[in-house]
Amino acid sequence: MSRSPNAKEDPVECPLCMEPLEIDDINFFPCTCGYQICQFCWHRIRTAENGLCPACRKPYSEDPAVYKPLSQEELQRIKNDKKQKQNERKQKISENRKHLATVRVVQKNLVFVVGLSQRLADPEVLKRPEYFGKYGKIHKVVINNSTSCAGSQGPRASAYVTYIRSEDALRAMQYVNNVVVDGKTLKASLGTTKYCSYFLKNMQCTKPDCMYLHGLGDEAASFTKEEIQAGKHQEYEWKLLQELYKLNPNFLQLPTGSVDKNKNKVTPWQRCDT
Repeated sequence: MSRSPNAKEDPVECPLCMEPLEIDDINFFPCTCGYQICQFCWHRIRTAENGLCPACRKPYSEDPAVYKPLSQEELQRIKNDKKQKQNERKQKISENRKHLATVRVVQKNLVFVVGLSQRLADPEVLKRPEYFGKYGKIHKVVINNSTSCAGSQGPRASAYVTYIRSEDALRAMQYVNNVVVDGKTLKASLGTTKYCSYFLKNMQCTKPDCMYLHGLGDEAASFTKEEIQAGKHQEYEWKLLQELYKLNPNFLQLPTGSVDKNKNKVTPWQRCDT
């Protein structure tokens, strides 16, 4: 990594310790051959090693061949250039992520269910063994009443049920879809999530419990809103089910210990014929 003392380009890193060159090392060339290293490595070679230039093998003198400390104006210019480059890099990343604003990523361990009656629109109720708790260990349940609608079946709510294992989510989706509870037909599918607005802007998210994505999701599980409306995500769900069937043909069997002790007091799921 030999450079001329008159080189204009910004130094990258010391070729010996591989650490980025400090500002004070920019005009530091300890040997007349022009091989540039940081001052720390130069001092180590002179005091603890053979004292020879790693490039041309000339002995290092007590004083560097070329060392011109930067002026305050030069230091400020370098700092400004560095800041500008960082801003340009962030801007470029943000531009490259703009298209992700309309993308939704299917979460393998998340079940989205719509058509819940007000009686079931409670996280603790849905966690019970007679409901979603029977299919596997649940991490979190979030109720969404804002999407409630009044139709032929009356007001309905939706919920996001996050399982610890993706296999349990697929099992729940299969069991719950098209069942009737409280006179309402439930529809279940794998849930999707979007990218965090901070991630899209290449910024640090300020929400410690943010549920949105802060990294690139699986491309195969990513769909635009238009693709979701066209049912493309359902093709992905079907593919996951087929893959799981191949690995475990009995995966639809309920986990051991999922039977409710009070099952005689519970209205069972009833699958809709339609």
